[in-house]
Amino acid sequence: MFKGKVVVFALMLAFATSVYAGDVDDCKSDAGLSCTQMQLSICPAGDFEYIRNACGGAADYVYIIARDASNNPIPGIPWTDYWLNACDPNAQLCLCSSPIAADSLTGANGQTTFSNRIAGGGCALTQGVWWAIQGKPIKAKPCPNLNNLCLNIIIKGPDINGAGGKPDCVVNLSDLTPFGVSYNKNLGGIGYNACCDYNDDNHCNLSDFGFFGTHYQHRCQ
Repeated sequence: MFKGKVVVFALMLAFATSVYAGDVDDCKSDAGLSCTQMQLSICPAGDFEYIRNACGGAADYVYIIARDASNNPIPGIPWTDYWLNACDPNAQLCLCSSPIAADSLTGANGQTTFSNRIAGGGCALTQGVWWAIQGKPIKAKPCPNLNNLCLNIIIKGPDINGAGGKPDCVVNLSDLTPFGVSYNKNLGGIGYNACCDYNDDNHCNLSDFGFFGTHYQHRCQ
């Protein structure tokens, strides 16, 4: 009897996560933040800062509303059907195979939130971050619009320098070089690199080196 209940539950879960009201429309869908700006530090191992703390509190989030071409909400989209990256083409992030997971399936209103961590590397200080559902980046409004919707998120992380000077999803010795240049520098000073200021206090100092050491040799899981 117990085994039968497990099978029924599995079938119900599979149905809930695979049947939608329609295909995601990147123009009708929407996204936003619970605050005006987020500052978030990330690591390829997915063990740095939580989105819920990215505004200085403990309950913040990114929200997504999935809608189809008829503007109907789409419930039941799985936790992992999402992607993101920097809007600045010169600051593209290195992301792990599953960089972000939603807090839940999309509800009856098509909405879900993200309050956990991001698994990846890189530094995006300007232009924000775009979010995608099922491979479709949400577009800026009003639509039609070819531009992605850029959420006001600043991303930093210890993986900032790999092959070709770009993040490679490994925190190693190559990342220590730019950190060393910025060490003991303050905002406005020559050599200061905001990408190395993980606690957002406008100083690159011992506390930031502590964060770097904690995540040294981390990579995608």
